[in-house]
Amino acid sequence: MATTNKKAAEAAAPAQGKAAKKYTVEKLQANCRQLFGVSTSTFAGATYGMTGTYTVEEMKTHIEAWRKKGVK
Repeated sequence: MATTNKKAAEAAAPAQGKAAKKYTVEKLQANCRQLFGVSTSTFAGATYGMTGTYTVEEMKTHIEAWRKKGVK
């Protein structure tokens, strides 16, 4: 449990003077509750079809934009 919180804290606070670390969608999903405050099902919906690596900030921005979209 402490390891997960440490990873979440490291991911949430980018290293000073360095580019923010990028994570796979799967790795971000494993920690989505701590990083973004969303459930795994919300994260899955927001990232449906996404592949590649993203910083925590990039993903947070994407999830917030997805949540503001209207339902079709």
